[in-house]
Amino acid sequence: HQAFHDHLTGLANRALFMDRLGHAMARLTRRDVSVAVLFLDLDNFKVINDSLGHEYGDQLLKAVGQRLEQVLRSEDTVARLGGDEFTVLLEDITSPSQAIRVAERITEAFRSPFSVEGQELFVTASVGIALSATGSKRPPEVLQDADVAMYRAKTMGKAHYAVFEPSMSAGALARLELENDLRRAIEGHEFRVYYQPKVDLESGRIAGMEALVRWEHPTRGLVSPLEFIPAAEETGMIIPIGNWVVREA
Repeated sequence: HQAFHDHLTGLANRALFMDRLGHAMARLTRRDVSVAVLFLDLDNFKVINDSLGHEYGDQLLKAVGQRLEQVLRSEDTVARLGGDEFTVLLEDITSPSQAIRVAERITEAFRSPFSVEGQELFVTASVGIALSATGSKRPPEVLQDADVAMYRAKTMGKAHYAVFEPSMSAGALARLELENDLRRAIEGHEFRVYYQPKVDLESGRIAGMEALVRWEHPTRGLVSPLEFIPAAEETGMIIPIGNWVVREA
């Protein structure tokens, strides 16, 4: 039991989930059915975890697991992959609308607060949906597609869902390359500070400076902050970049 279940929530863990996903895909003999994987990531869990402490965070994760089990069928598999990431396996899906309705039920269920140690906590979830028919993909690929769709849902705002489309893979690959280049940029000192003066309109004199970070990519040239700052914020790399800008300025 310990080998195949998450110690905190009691849900299936990654190993058991992938095993069941593999068996479900192997059983797909009819062309008119498929399996669906829903990948959930809690939107504001880190804020709660950091502000109230890990004990509250753990209790919230347990409550999230229980609520997921309440809104799903007994034959559906709910798993916690780790952190605040959960997955759901739906079998015998005849149309994407069925998986979408499940995602809508989940997001609706999360509108009610979670009670943790007598305190009401509100947390929403971004949901990515991926479907696979007979022999189309391997289990890890389906899970990755659902993960990619979940990131697309996050870009739409909190408590959204998105269904995987092949075009998302290209965007995910570009994002991965951007994140890898960002890490190299920090180590390789590729950032520059541009100073924009603040002018007193009455006197016409310069009253201060605004320090603006720019990224001089070795092959792409000057990369717009609109492109790399959101990625830096989501990955946490904004901290060392911000520290460098302050020291440089």
